Amino acid sequence: MSDPISIQKCQVDLSYCKFGSETILNLLNTFENQIDGVVDNKDSECVHKTRVASRRLRAALPVFRSCFPRKEYKKWKREIKKVTRLLADARDLDVQIAFIQQYIEKLSSITDKGNLGLLLQNHKNRRNNIQPNLANGMQKLKELYILEDINTSCQRSISTQSNSTFNQTIILEKSQWNMAFVLQNFLGMEEYVHKENEKQKHHEMRIFAKKLRYTMEIFAPMYKNKLAKEIDNIKKYQDILGEMHDCDVWIDYLPKFIAETLPTITDPKNQADFKQAMLDFQTFIKDERKKHYSQFELQWEENKKENFFPQLKEAIKSELIEAEEKTMKIITNPNVKIAVLSDIHANITALETAVRDAEEHGVSLLVNAGDSIGFGPCPNEVVELICEKNIISVLGNYDIEVIEGKIKDKGQKSIAYKFAKKELSKSCENYLNTLPMERRLEIAGKKILITHGSPESIEEHIYCDTPVERLRKIAETAKADIIIVGHSHDQFWRQVNGVSFVNPGSVGRPGDGNPQTAYAILSFNPFKVELLRIDYDVATAAEILRKKRLPQSFAQMLLQGLSLDAINKEDEKKKESLIQNCREIVQNCRNFALKYWKDNKHSSQVTRLSLRFFDSLVSTHKLGNRERCWLECAAILHDIGLSKGRGGHNKETAKIILNDTQLQFTSQDRQIVANIARYHRKGLPKLKHYNLGSLDPITVNKIKVLASLLRVADGLDYTHHSIVKKLNIREDTNCIIVEYESENKSILEEQAFNRKKDLFEKIFAKTVVLIWKQHS
Repeated sequence: MSDPISIQKCQVDLSYCKFGSETILNLLNTFENQIDGVVDNKDSECVHKTRVASRRLRAALPVFRSCFPRKEYKKWKREIKKVTRLLADARDLDVQIAFIQQYIEKLSSITDKGNLGLLLQNHKNRRNNIQPNLANGMQKLKELYILEDINTSCQRSISTQSNSTFNQTIILEKSQWNMAFVLQNFLGMEEYVHKENEKQKHHEMRIFAKKLRYTMEIFAPMYKNKLAKEIDNIKKYQDILGEMHDCDVWIDYLPKFIAETLPTITDPKNQADFKQAMLDFQTFIKDERKKHYSQFELQWEENKKENFFPQLKEAIKSELIEAEEKTMKIITNPNVKIAVLSDIHANITALETAVRDAEEHGVSLLVNAGDSIGFGPCPNEVVELICEKNIISVLGNYDIEVIEGKIKDKGQKSIAYKFAKKELSKSCENYLNTLPMERRLEIAGKKILITHGSPESIEEHIYCDTPVERLRKIAETAKADIIIVGHSHDQFWRQVNGVSFVNPGSVGRPGDGNPQTAYAILSFNPFKVELLRIDYDVATAAEILRKKRLPQSFAQMLLQGLSLDAINKEDEKKKESLIQNCREIVQNCRNFALKYWKDNKHSSQVTRLSLRFFDSLVSTHKLGNRERCWLECAAILHDIGLSKGRGGHNKETAKIILNDTQLQFTSQDRQIVANIARYHRKGLPKLKHYNLGSLDPITVNKIKVLASLLRVADGLDYTHHSIVKKLNIREDTNCIIVEYESENKSILEEQAFNRKKDLFEKIFAKTVVLIWKQHS
């Protein structure tokens, strides 16, 4: 017989997903109806409407992300975001063109009109230049069937719910935390309201106002008054702050335009007239900003006097059953199951997996023993999911360090702290601030205490081998039948004097060498504790860390299931190994490469040619044995990504190197070798690439040098037939001459070399000439 709690949970999720799917379909329909008009570009208002529709769609997708498959959702969001940016560029120029035209109409001087006409023509040209990109972007969206995929997924969700009872309560619960979080972010900017020159903060405030308005519009149908008055007021903020931002864009752009245009005007008098006209225009814009800023201040003060924001908070939760009451109803059921989580450490991928697994086990209540943030890449997403799932939580020591701004660690641990502090939104910080140090519940007659370290200290670690005497002392004073702790990341269930000590282990940062996420399930009729370890997509979690430009050691911490201290200690041992034991590491790479790709003949040839380039040019690049070993390893491994398919195999190679812990590299050596291999083909390395983000400029430059050698070496074995028998390289003043010997001249190898020498020529600042010589 099915668990009734599980059935109710299923219905609740389906209700929310049906509501979300219907919302998204309406937005999708509006968006699709405008696409052809954007491509035709006959009406600038069409671009405006499409931009707004795309923004609303982008705002809605994250709100209902749990209703869609993760991979598809990420693709939809990414592609919609690209189009939104194109539309934003086009719309901004349309607005600026109209603004210039209106200003010109007010001018009486023909000279001034002519000078402003230069600015107008500049913007019209820019607008015309981006139209093809905009049209192509809209066309690509069609070719990728993004909109059709979203439509199909939404229709499926609605169809699944067709025979189920619609649950309004869950939608109202989710509407409250969604709107409350964005509202808190908006209100968190209050200190900048009366600071006229805080342009960036005003821009951020505008974005928060926009997100708040769109989020309120999503859930407005669930409220009796449709939140009409509240939405209208927030829209006023969005509009005023938008006008201020437009002025700021002008103020930043005009000096650049003046500097670029003045040299094209030959007559000194005309130059002076042009400069004066631009400065008058700039003064007009500054006055406009002041006017809008005054409106902004005035509206804020009026809203404060009228208690608009407290009233908005009340309006948001006016039709909601309080979550605390719901929790009390759940725990009165003696057959209830609760999931115990701890030490999530901002790992959203692991948390989502643990929550989903717990719900599949029939759990209807989740508790969290602290350290929700820190070290991981997604503190906001984790806190938001805790709120969404109504997880009963306490503070952990790391949570406190971040929200209080008290850093205790140095080195890489301080990087984790600074990242969490910077990344954490005001609303999420405020939520954490409301959490207590301990929580007490009573279920089926058993008193439960939830704390992070121990009941006596948040810093105390309780392990599976903590002495019985210590546990007995804690049990005597805690006044609880079950004591739930975290902090030590050590999963166990121990009983002392009839008191159960439960540590669920770490959800997001295990430290026992097992990368699986850990949590526990408590049942009460009869009492039972299940300690669970389950697989999750740790590679994705590691990749999210890299995309946030955090050190590679943080990713290895997750991939190997070890503490950061253990990873750093291991790295320290391996640090000199690359030079002292390069042959051993190279052999490890050869064995490793065969596991993924059997064509070792090609990799051996590319390795030989790469090292020949390295050794011949050592007086120029001045790199040493460590760098030579990096290049050799990268050359051996450069094609293993082909095991995943030909498309983008260079990036797949990098992922394999980064994620497979069998390779004997330090964290940084691993990242360097992965990047050298990644750039053996296609795009050149750029500082904006996230995979280079956590490396210093000197190391990035070394990667560029070594990748340039690998690229040309790979080009010289394009056919994988080892045609090149000998390679001679010499430098002249302005060029580098590469003479290859083979039995016959190879057009394919020469073409590939000439395609791939771009980085080589850029790095060495010389033309590269390839010459064939017959091998005797």
